[in-house]
Amino acid sequence: MGLDPDAILLASGLSHDSLLDPDARIPARFADEVWLEASKRAQDPDLALNAASALEFGAYKVLDFIVANAPTVGEGLNRIARYFPLVDPRGRFEIDDSGESVSIAFGGDAAQVPPPAQQYTFASLVLRSRASSGTQWRLDAVDFTFPPAPDLDAYNKIFACPVNFGMPQARLIIPRQSWEQRVEGANEALFSVLEQHARHLMETVPSGEPDLLDTLRAELRARLRGGDASIGVVAKALGMSERTLQRRLDSLQVSYSDVLAEVRQELACEYLREPQVSIAEVAFLLGFSDQSAFGRAFKRWTGATPRAWRVAHPQARRP
Repeated sequence: MGLDPDAILLASGLSHDSLLDPDARIPARFADEVWLEASKRAQDPDLALNAASALEFGAYKVLDFIVANAPTVGEGLNRIARYFPLVDPRGRFEIDDSGESVSIAFGGDAAQVPPPAQQYTFASLVLRSRASSGTQWRLDAVDFTFPPAPDLDAYNKIFACPVNFGMPQARLIIPRQSWEQRVEGANEALFSVLEQHARHLMETVPSGEPDLLDTLRAELRARLRGGDASIGVVAKALGMSERTLQRRLDSLQVSYSDVLAEVRQELACEYLREPQVSIAEVAFLLGFSDQSAFGRAFKRWTGATPRAWRVAHPQARRP
């Protein structure tokens, strides 16, 4: 589409280097910001739908192949719901198969599921299940929680059913016949092995309340883009008072300034690897008063000036 991926990542608080580790997990808020920033730059309200259409089969590894080897369409979708935390731990699917049609509700709290996530998730589910089952199984309806789209062409092409907007929940409504549709070429033994592997991977997904330091670092990464990263503002964003945040950090034997400096150094190195980002812009993004102040801090962290460090650490080769 002619968009600059690095500029989108930078505006979202990420860098290309942060995507290079295939086992790393990116906080969901950053993924949301990437979607929203990309949609804004593309001026394409259907970007998430188009991305789902372009995604190659196998990109989701174990989940894709579970769907392809499930005995029925419904069994495949059921496993996607069960193992969706491998993609996004916030995602919650509720399947109601008590009626003539089967309902798959996504999320439950619309504030936690932005429109691109609803579009991309449902489009991916439907397109990948249809491709792997070898049949264009049909839908009764699709519900989204966001306002009506001005153009329904992309929705009609993917879902081929009535599309409803402004609904209480995001849902797929699937007729019983489609739910029970057999999957062509499914391998029962492979399906069992893949599900066992998925269960193992689920054990690696973080659960419960995020670690305070991880949460604080994620908040600082988001704010160190020319925003306010003062302790009072950050504490409020984390839902606590400044005193509470300081007390909790004291219990971990770390100071707010230490964490801030750590995140600044990490981001500085990421930004400096991007040749299109000037050193003055890096200083601004990290909240320094001017380029010279940033230069002094960076030399204190690394022993080198930003310019010398950039020359010694060129941009990583793209895959």
